[in-house]
Amino acid sequence: MDDMTLSISVQVHEAGEQLIRLARTPGESVGQALHATLNRFLGWPFRAAPGFATDVDGQRSEHFATVVYTRSHENALGEPVEIPADALACVIDVPERMDLEQFRMSYAKVAHAKSLRKSPAPQFKGVPHTTVTLGIIFAVDTDLPIETLAEELDNLNRKTPSAQWPDMVVVLSKGTINYAVQFPGEGLTGDFLPPAERAFSSFIPPMYIVPVMKPAGTYSFNKMFAFLFAHLVIFVPGTGLLNWAQVLDGTPRDVVTLGGYQYNLSGQLVPVPKQFYNDRYIPSRPVHIADSQGGRLATLQFLPWQDGGVVLSTGQLPLEGLLVFLGKKALERGGIVRRGDRQLSYVLPITQADFGEMLNRIQKQSNMIVSTDPTSFLVQKLADEGSSSPFMARLFMGILHLRDAAFPDPAKRQDFDKAYEFVMMALLNTRKTAQDVTKLFSEHAQRVARGEVARVEGPNLYIDENIDKELRKQTEDFLNSAVRVLKQGMQEVTKALQVNIGFLFKKPGTFASGVAALQASDPDLAEYLQHTRQWSEQLVQLRNTMEHTSSVLPKIQYSLSGTSIQAKEPHISGQPVSEFVKFMMDRLACFVEEVTAHCLHARLPSGVTVAELPLVQRDPEKPERFRLTLRNGGLPGWTIAYHQSTFDET
Repeated sequence: MDDMTLSISVQVHEAGEQLIRLARTPGESVGQALHATLNRFLGWPFRAAPGFATDVDGQRSEHFATVVYTRSHENALGEPVEIPADALACVIDVPERMDLEQFRMSYAKVAHAKSLRKSPAPQFKGVPHTTVTLGIIFAVDTDLPIETLAEELDNLNRKTPSAQWPDMVVVLSKGTINYAVQFPGEGLTGDFLPPAERAFSSFIPPMYIVPVMKPAGTYSFNKMFAFLFAHLVIFVPGTGLLNWAQVLDGTPRDVVTLGGYQYNLSGQLVPVPKQFYNDRYIPSRPVHIADSQGGRLATLQFLPWQDGGVVLSTGQLPLEGLLVFLGKKALERGGIVRRGDRQLSYVLPITQADFGEMLNRIQKQSNMIVSTDPTSFLVQKLADEGSSSPFMARLFMGILHLRDAAFPDPAKRQDFDKAYEFVMMALLNTRKTAQDVTKLFSEHAQRVARGEVARVEGPNLYIDENIDKELRKQTEDFLNSAVRVLKQGMQEVTKALQVNIGFLFKKPGTFASGVAALQASDPDLAEYLQHTRQWSEQLVQLRNTMEHTSSVLPKIQYSLSGTSIQAKEPHISGQPVSEFVKFMMDRLACFVEEVTAHCLHARLPSGVTVAELPLVQRDPEKPERFRLTLRNGGLPGWTIAYHQSTFDET
């Protein structure tokens, strides 16, 4: 079958696979073959070759394995080429092996090439056009997880003007890193190509620039190829190149997002402040604009943005007419982005106070009526700890981040969310009760030992405080709540994720049959549940025994030790009650996290998996245990396995 009968996506994919095979052949160089491969698909006026560029100031780039440039019919095709910076469309650095030091060197090479000065860009009215050089780091292979490259990319970006950032990192057989565009309140909308020089000198679009890792695997060359060609069609408008979008047929669409950037008013990309991230940002209250009869015209909201702000409008009233009330200074950078029924202003040099003044002017200088949204919110304290607590970070934030990836469509999350909310509320109650049990006995024992509520008179011991009834009640509450989490809550969570663990709570024969059946489809979970049975059965049996007897907890015993009285902690199932509730609470927390993460893991996109971060690598502000990674080329994947270590130790 010749190339004419193959789709362009298949042709490019086969070319990428040839490069992969070449990379695995001793003595062969992908760097030497890449430009020839590109030239199979490039059309006039572009050509790829090894070479370097010089600019109008005499500055010279380093030598690149591949540069893509424009040429005339008279150009000689000798290699390596020296080309003027004005003709330079793209530089591709191709290290054979990639470690961090090599990555930093490639970054510096690309950044310098992108900094070469070019002649002023010609104007093509109504036609997208750029003279900017695209920069690609093309790693043949690396022993580093792609996340490590992404983290180093971010470190280097923070020290480098954004116009000089490399635009894509490719690991040939594993995946890519590039930037995507996201507007407030939306998902990712597409790839971000470097804007034309001075494109944002007078206006700043209200968009986030989000680094993304794509698990492209052997389609990584397709992704790079399409990205390059999308840039070339605006580098020389009207060029009859291949349809870059068709090149992506068959390429995985899923991505893993990594942080985010925003343009500031100077036109530089800078990291989004942490306080504006979705997991900690509380938006300002909307404001309604109505006509004189009370008819709703628009709803406005102020969005803080680096060193300025954005006005978001929902409704039919054109936002341009309202921005007039901000004054001349703001209008100099004015403009509108329309996203369906939403309108967003460009980033403006305004604050929340300026937005408030705009509303006052609308109210005073027009016949429109301004009113604050009357909707009230219930803000209720959930716990005495925040995201820095491992319990909250892992069982709330961490699991919900996995949920977002497993259920990208919010409408399909409802069953899971309902079940997991029950588990978490019950688990918090269980944890609080376990703490109360420990505190109740500990404080009583201390008061007894100090003689505050106990005394010795002759041969008799007098205890003036009795906590037996309260301790029994709290122990029984713990058993009820813990079993509710384990048996009712987690069955519903796993059911929502299409996994049945009901046999865990059945008689030995039924349990053995259930484990055997699960072994065929999910051996890791089957083995985990076999170990879980050792403590879960004990917990459930104690709860059942409690229902048929007056109490599972004996009374506190007291004895004389020297001159003081000692309270002996009552035992349950062979353990002091405080140790028992601590142990069971720990097992329960591990079970909820690990089984839920495992079942969500099975629903992730095919190229994405879950990695477990070592304790020392977790963010102190939100020490989540799990993160998304690429199945091929990412961090080592996590597999569920039973352990004796505590929740805080894992």
